[in-house]
Amino acid sequence: MSVKTADSPRLTVLLSDSTRATEKGGFLGLSRQHPGIADLVPGLAVKVEGAYDSDHQLVAKKVTFSRTAMNTARQIDAGLHPVNQQVAAAQDQLKSDRRDIEQSQQDTAKNSQDIDATKQGLATTTADTATNKQAIGQANQRFTTLDQYEDKGSITVNFANGKATVSKKDKDQLTDFVKTAATTPGYMIEVQGYASAVGSAALNQRLSSERADAVLAIIQQTGVVPMTRILAPAAMGTTNPVSEDHTRSAQAQNRRVVVTIVVNKGITG
Repeated sequence: MSVKTADSPRLTVLLSDSTRATEKGGFLGLSRQHPGIADLVPGLAVKVEGAYDSDHQLVAKKVTFSRTAMNTARQIDAGLHPVNQQVAAAQDQLKSDRRDIEQSQQDTAKNSQDIDATKQGLATTTADTATNKQAIGQANQRFTTLDQYEDKGSITVNFANGKATVSKKDKDQLTDFVKTAATTPGYMIEVQGYASAVGSAALNQRLSSERADAVLAIIQQTGVVPMTRILAPAAMGTTNPVSEDHTRSAQAQNRRVVVTIVVNKGITG
């Protein structure tokens, strides 16, 4: 399984018969165990737990994903089928046009009196063929950008030390930002929670998760963003600090949640 992470553009994860796939869904955090890993689809946001083998390859023991992320990935995957059908139809039309050209050339040789009319038909057919080729090229170009996202703006919500409470001022600004995001064609909303380096790693991981969930709850309560438009919130712990300094002001900047509007280039292409 090929996974795109924050630290590397592409990471290969080995799956085995013992790899477990678990879906987390609902506000109560209920999980559903899948019989296998056949449900994993391209574009699905997952959390992988495992260990590296002797060949330095990551072997997955458990793959976890949210119901929201699965619904989003399936919608994206389902959106590709009409495009595939259009490409197949364009290719069939191209073959048909080529057969028409060959037949027209044979008719020209047999019927010299219809040369002018045949040339006009060939010109029209050639133009149609060029149009079909262009359509196929555009579809292929969209396929190559399905795993590429473009940022359309972001907002940062900061927190007090050891807290996961959003201030009224930040809540109002976040609400306005989300309403603006809802007008962006093909948008998705990404929520990433962070913590400062103060405290234990376990505490900071939990705080980053609680902060992301608090911001996600506000976004959902606005009522303007469907669940299918929200990517699974990410608890990033102390990674990607705004500042490496250990001063109070620097660490305060690291206690944050970043909300980003992203657009899939392949979908909006």
